[in-house]
Amino acid sequence: MISLMKRILEEDTLNSQSMKKNFFLKTKTHNVMTWQGKILLLAAIFLIIRLCWPLLQVCMTQYISYEDELQPASHMIVENWDGDIDMFEGAAKIASVLGATEMVSIIYEDAYRDARKRKAHLLNAWAAGIDTTRFSLIPVPKRDPKTLNIARAVVDTARQRHWAELTIVTFNLHSARSRKAYLLAAKPYNITIRIAGISVEEVTSQNWTTTSSGVAAAFSETVKKMYYDLFVF
Repeated sequence: MISLMKRILEEDTLNSQSMKKNFFLKTKTHNVMTWQGKILLLAAIFLIIRLCWPLLQVCMTQYISYEDELQPASHMIVENWDGDIDMFEGAAKIASVLGATEMVSIIYEDAYRDARKRKAHLLNAWAAGIDTTRFSLIPVPKRDPKTLNIARAVVDTARQRHWAELTIVTFNLHSARSRKAYLLAAKPYNITIRIAGISVEEVTSQNWTTTSSGVAAAFSETVKKMYYDLFVF
């Protein structure tokens, strides 16, 4: 009898200690996927992406790229943020097709105030075969949302020069976002906007899937375009 009572007391003590531990700690049980299951899941995801890739490619290209049917233009605006010679070379080709005699390039205000950067911008335009005697720079703010603020600055300049239409030359994977920004900025003033897309580092809306830089540029622009569509435009 005494031994039975002793055993009951010991069990109560152990249960009490267990309850104290369980008050602070909880043991959870859950299923864990085996390595075979993980491999099968990854294979399934890869297969789905592989099968849907052609459709995804088309959708992304149509979402971020847009080009208008261009008409003869006496002047052009080049969205050349950093004065890249590739952009100027592409713009020069379009200018020769459209018969443009005057070309204007955007440049960020801080770069415009820097004489060396401003000179480098002009030298790259000259090296690309552009007649710099009919070439000028438009200082634009480097302030978010950049594309919309750039468009507003360009439209203000166009109004001052009494331009009724603008042909905007920009990176072709950026053309849809630029077009929407310029249309929004020009709408109150009845200025016609046309967009011409050009390649940068040989990346185009047709071949962006063939290089890592093209894929990175397309996915980056897709994210930015979604942000602008949701929160800016």
